[in-house]
Amino acid sequence: MQRFAIRFSFDGTTYQGFQSQPYQNTIQDQLEHRLRGLLKRHVRIISWGRTDAGVHAQGAVATVDLTKDEVERFAKMAGKDLDDTTNSNEKAARFLFSVLKEFACNTGCTENPQTRYGSIASKSVVAVPIDFHARYSALWKRYVYYIYSGSFYDQLPFVWSRYAWQVREALDLSAMKEAAKLLSDKEHNFSWLSVTQAGELRDPRRNVNLTVNEVPMQLDNDDTIPYFLRAKNANVYKISGTCDFFLYKMMRRIVGILVAIGQGKSDAATLAKCIEAFDEDENCKEQIPHSFLETAPAKGLCLDHIEYSIPI
Repeated sequence: MQRFAIRFSFDGTTYQGFQSQPYQNTIQDQLEHRLRGLLKRHVRIISWGRTDAGVHAQGAVATVDLTKDEVERFAKMAGKDLDDTTNSNEKAARFLFSVLKEFACNTGCTENPQTRYGSIASKSVVAVPIDFHARYSALWKRYVYYIYSGSFYDQLPFVWSRYAWQVREALDLSAMKEAAKLLSDKEHNFSWLSVTQAGELRDPRRNVNLTVNEVPMQLDNDDTIPYFLRAKNANVYKISGTCDFFLYKMMRRIVGILVAIGQGKSDAATLAKCIEAFDEDENCKEQIPHSFLETAPAKGLCLDHIEYSIPI
């Protein structure tokens, strides 16, 4: 058997998350359906993890195993543009990339395929060792979250309504940066900033790196930014979080706290007390202020990158 790693992106708006579910439309189901049509057999991919409904990805990773005969068959279908020095694994990877480049066109008019767009697309396909695991071989992951903020709520570009949390109030960027520093670069107990799932055995004490930045989306007398992204009289913020692994809904809970502080509903001093309390005793949930309990909407979250010891 030969294992191939697929790095891919997806628009999660119309899906019920990544993981396969009975009678639901998921990213995993679409990927496996596509591969099943190529291989003419049952296919089960192994992924980096999973995402909730509505969450997007730019750097998701999954693996699929092919037999020697399947590798040879795909290598022959890769095209004549590859020279003789390219081995069968590289040719098969090139073919897989081409057929997964853009697919799962589940939007638009079914009678007219030209109105539909691919909501899943491969970014790279490479042959990897058979012991490579999309989840357990990961060194770290990075999520990004976008927030569209401003009093001119009705002028929201339609693209941002799919990929960002719209917050009507102006946000205090300095306060959000200060709060992010409190949660960063030191090991903390994040159990209170996640939803504990049955059977979760991983240590909730993690070291997370968080950054909060404003994204320029409107330049004076400059049309270089596409019209569907321009944020007139408003602000777009990008919150980036990097960690070896994230607990369930951890990133969205962190974003909810940063926004609450940016809105003035709480402050960094209160956050510091919560962090200190939970680092000492994880059973003190009664000390969490109500303003810290909001989970940010899924649509603003994107799995940006997963790093491995080998290039994917």
